[in-house]
Amino acid sequence: MLSSPLITGMRVIVANESIRNESRRDWAGTLALEGEMDSKEELLTCLQQIVTDHLGVEHEEVTQNATWAELGADSLDRLQISISLESALNVEIPHSIGEKLNTVGETVDHLLTLKLAPRDNSNVHIEIVHTNQQWAEVSSIRTQVFSAEYGYSFNPLPGVGESGFWHLLARDNQDAVGALSVMDTTGNGRVYLQNRLSFGEKERVARYAQLAILKPYRKRGIFEMLIETAQRTVIRPHGFTVEWLLYPAARAHSGKLTRCLGFTPEKPILATEFGKCHVLVRRESSLPQVSEIEKPFSTIENCRLQAHREAPALANLSLTRGV
Repeated sequence: MLSSPLITGMRVIVANESIRNESRRDWAGTLALEGEMDSKEELLTCLQQIVTDHLGVEHEEVTQNATWAELGADSLDRLQISISLESALNVEIPHSIGEKLNTVGETVDHLLTLKLAPRDNSNVHIEIVHTNQQWAEVSSIRTQVFSAEYGYSFNPLPGVGESGFWHLLARDNQDAVGALSVMDTTGNGRVYLQNRLSFGEKERVARYAQLAILKPYRKRGIFEMLIETAQRTVIRPHGFTVEWLLYPAARAHSGKLTRCLGFTPEKPILATEFGKCHVLVRRESSLPQVSEIEKPFSTIENCRLQAHREAPALANLSLTRGV
């Protein structure tokens, strides 16, 4: 039920067999996942599956115009469907609100409102990983996401204290909920060839790798918080002039990284074993430097405001939690 995953540090399929085989042994070659269901079509598909399972109706009967009465759902059925939706979509659906939604379409629209509503990140903060305990939490998050949730095998990155590697950990209060690593790829010709990259001899180059965010915390801007923290604490202090990562081609031009954080999709599109991807590149020299007195994550907040202006119809939607 997840949308296309965000991908960083994956292995790229290349023509040269020796490079391909070497990339398969590369400990940096893994997915980075942060996607979640957020389009009306995906929400409708999810709801159709849940309704057909609960009510035993045909999938084609669960149209946007269909009423719950026409589908044979009583109040208990609707409560059970709401509980299933809460689990699948990580939303809260008070029964008092759910019972006011009379059609499938009304329910989907309200679910979309909930998914687009800003979530409280006031308790979320980002830490630089310095201790073995923090590193163990990073590894646990990646195992939960890569192995348990998606069934992918991955090779751990070098841990705390290894030269050329930095790791960031996101917490919600005391709970570890996300992780991102930065690796120095300056002068790494094999990686550049693999990913069709071309950088100057004097450019210091950093790559974002092995992003993993626990499912309940996706689509909350935590990835962007990790990126901005990495830029302030790793990229600029260590003199990196270029940052890059791999990103699904279908979303490369419309995502927050390109709209808000200064990344540019590079050509060509790369055919990888996980789908078509662009390399996203950001050059520090082409961007205004962030003042130390600026509010942290101000770029993200401005982006959210701009996105809201671009979709004024959303302003009239109720942002009350629940369906």
